[in-house]
Amino acid sequence: MNALKSWFLMLSSREKTLVSVATVAVIVMLFWLLILNPMLTNHESLNKLTQSKQTELQLMQRQSTMVKQLQRQSSATTTKKVEGNPQQLIEKALQTWRLKSTLQRMQSRGANKVILSLKKAEADKVMRFIYDLEQKYSLNTNEMILKKSKTIGMVDVRLILEKK
Repeated sequence: MNALKSWFLMLSSREKTLVSVATVAVIVMLFWLLILNPMLTNHESLNKLTQSKQTELQLMQRQSTMVKQLQRQSSATTTKKVEGNPQQLIEKALQTWRLKSTLQRMQSRGANKVILSLKKAEADKVMRFIYDLEQKYSLNTNEMILKKSKTIGMVDVRLILEKK
């Protein structure tokens, strides 16, 4: 430290001024590069993230309101349950959802129980079909085995259905 001080004192006044200004400039640049710039960059990215999350929250709140309205409408309108033989009801639902061609086997187990196998059926249609069976035809799904088919969006399904 002494050597640096003696070197500085040996400089002319113009050189001392130049070294002092350069030192201040280096300190300001280091402060900017190491502290201020990273803070400002981080602040900007956090602001963008906050804005995107607020937009997402508003969307979810609107969707939540819509879901609540649909639930109220659903509970207000009671669906008429269709009565009949479980196999006939299943046949009707298969035709409705165009799954008749995927039917591998339908086997009756007593008066109220049916085992059903579908091969390479569209997964979306299968889920709607099952929902229809439960809501419209009062058939409970006691057991369901889904196997992914090699074709995208297709499944192999085995169901055990029972009349409520």
